[in-house]
Amino acid sequence: MLLVPSRTRSLDADVAALGLEWDDLGDGYWRLRGAAFALVVVEIDPVAEAEDDDLLRLFGHGEARTREARRWLAQQLGAEEMAMEMQDLEGFDEVVRKVVATLPLEQVLAAYTPEQVLAAYAPEQRVAGLPPEQRVAGLPPEQRVAGLPPEQRVAGLPPEQVLLALPDDALRALSDAYLETLSAETRAAIRARIGR
Repeated sequence: MLLVPSRTRSLDADVAALGLEWDDLGDGYWRLRGAAFALVVVEIDPVAEAEDDDLLRLFGHGEARTREARRWLAQQLGAEEMAMEMQDLEGFDEVVRKVVATLPLEQVLAAYTPEQVLAAYAPEQRVAGLPPEQRVAGLPPEQRVAGLPPEQRVAGLPPEQVLLALPDDALRALSDAYLETLSAETRAAIRARIGR
């Protein structure tokens, strides 16, 4: 018996290469003819729908519809020894994303690491509701402004602070007479950078 979420082109190609033929038994069950032994293929997605099996949906591409199925999966993944074994299985991250998206937050936080929880959400969902200063906290300045045109990088700054954003060569071109019109603090910062 072979259990697969759904038939794929590569599976069909393998079956054809072996000289086997598909017999449709209905509702996602197939028998392969031509092998030396009986071979049955079960497509999890159509079987789960045909039999309305929520637990089976968890192992295919479908979404669990009942709280009981989601709770069962959370219990399985939440058990320390079981979780260690399941994390190594192919598709584990997809299953975690399904559960995280459907369970109440307190159950999610009790069963999963913060990294697993965050992986279930798109980047814009991860920062939704955070004030701007928290969204960029921890990023170096060049990453905070990456992708912004120069006029947006300095938008909202007072004119004297915009001057401090200029490269040293541009600051050297400023006349001493102009520098004298600036505040003492700005003048000192510019003079320290250009050496005059």
